[in-house]
Amino acid sequence: MFEKRRRHIARFGEIVAVFAKHGWGHLLERAGLGGKAKGVPVPGSEALTGPVRLRSALEELGPTFIKLGQVLSTRPDILPNDYVQELAKLQDTAPNVPKDTIAKIIFEEFGQPVNQVFSTFDDEPMAAASLAQAHRAELADGRDVVVKIQRPGVEDLVQLDLEIMASVARFVEQHWEAARAHGVADLVDEFSIIMREELDYTREGQNTDRLRASLAGLKKVAIPQVHWDLCTRRVLVLERIEGIKISDVDALRAQGIDIADLAERFVSIFLKQIYEDGFFHADPHPGNILVAPDGTIGLVDCGEVGFLDEPTKIGAIRLLMAFSERDSRRFAEDLIEIGVTPTSVNTQELVHDVSRMVRHYYDLPTRATNFGELLARAMSIAARHRIRIPASFAALGKVLSNLDGISKALDPDFNFTAAAKPFIARAIRHELGYEQLGTDMLRMVLDVRDAVVSLPSHLSGLLRKAVEGTFRIEFKHEGLEEISSRLNKVGNRLSFAMIVAGLLVGSSIIVVSAPEGKGILGYPALGVLGYIVAAFFGIWLLISILRGGRL
Repeated sequence: MFEKRRRHIARFGEIVAVFAKHGWGHLLERAGLGGKAKGVPVPGSEALTGPVRLRSALEELGPTFIKLGQVLSTRPDILPNDYVQELAKLQDTAPNVPKDTIAKIIFEEFGQPVNQVFSTFDDEPMAAASLAQAHRAELADGRDVVVKIQRPGVEDLVQLDLEIMASVARFVEQHWEAARAHGVADLVDEFSIIMREELDYTREGQNTDRLRASLAGLKKVAIPQVHWDLCTRRVLVLERIEGIKISDVDALRAQGIDIADLAERFVSIFLKQIYEDGFFHADPHPGNILVAPDGTIGLVDCGEVGFLDEPTKIGAIRLLMAFSERDSRRFAEDLIEIGVTPTSVNTQELVHDVSRMVRHYYDLPTRATNFGELLARAMSIAARHRIRIPASFAALGKVLSNLDGISKALDPDFNFTAAAKPFIARAIRHELGYEQLGTDMLRMVLDVRDAVVSLPSHLSGLLRKAVEGTFRIEFKHEGLEEISSRLNKVGNRLSFAMIVAGLLVGSSIIVVSAPEGKGILGYPALGVLGYIVAAFFGIWLLISILRGGRL
């Protein structure tokens, strides 16, 4: 326990020092961490913008923070647009792990040396990232594979960082209203789940198998085979898929590939995943999309995936339908329906903000509309109105933006809206189809049956409590504390005002009815004392009203 505490303190001090070094010391001081912010500022950092300094700090802090920055780059509802754009440039690269260390990891996982597990193994990695690095290899039967190996010690470091993030998130929510509105602690919990899943390579293998099964009916699509007999939590062995990056248009043309057809097939693959399966490859950057000489599209690196449950999927479709009809009110209502809202939302202001967003697209042809950008704008508007949109929408917006960018690079005349319509229509038919309707009706019948069956026991329990005298009805009010406090203040001030008035009236009667020449300055002592007490209470009441800001 003491060793764990020591590691937490040491790592926390390192994190604070790095942020201070990159010019964020003023925020640390405001958070009460100024005494620990002793990082030496990077020369010239003063001239850099805030987004650049944040990206540099995250890169220096390693895998957990690099991944955090990548996740935040998909959340325009949390960060300003300039920060989102800069964090999208985060480079997840790291020095190569020595070959002796790689050999040791393989021996620990399989109990055999490298040359007995693989017939050939390339010591130089294909790619080296902060969490893992990948090597080319060949199995005993001659099949070419890619071996993904987790870096030593990275799991312990990520776990340590996640624990620190969770503690900081809880502290920030307790002291910052905006953090509570955004649900920072919930965001950290979601991020922790993502990181822990990425560190378990059996999970990536399962995602790869699921994607291959969902796309099995499409032609010219390749998903790597998983060699499960050689997979563990720290090592993943996949079929090696070769091809040209989908962004290398000149090389694709040189192979005689129809670029317009490629763009249409590429987008269709992802639209099927999103609108039909609700399970999609969430990182479709050009390095993960390879095209074989015969035009087969290969999707690699399936570690990052997105999920859309039925309500969220239908919500996304409704948003796009409302946008296509330029119905700002319907769009705003769908945003409220999809998200988690506070006790009240100013619908009129929300509709006004949505109308301004929709007007931006009025003069643009439908093929020029980037739906990823549209979802990002919608999430920003929702955030301003304290509507928390599901995290799956952020992943969806990122994927749609990448699809739009890659398809337009392949074919500038590609109409993404036209390509999406058949998939949206099929999703709507499925939602309204007999099979779905039958399922909904069956669920409703079962709910009614359960309610009817359980009703006698509930009534019996209520009657028993009534007979025993333990039946109680409790009313709980929320948000009335401030009103109650104000009413108490008003009542107190009225009481003091009445006391002052009574003292003045009583003292005046005593002064008028008393004989002259006695008392203080010719006036009765009791009357003068009443005037003094009334003046004291009157002045106190006036000061109290002035301090309260309402005269």
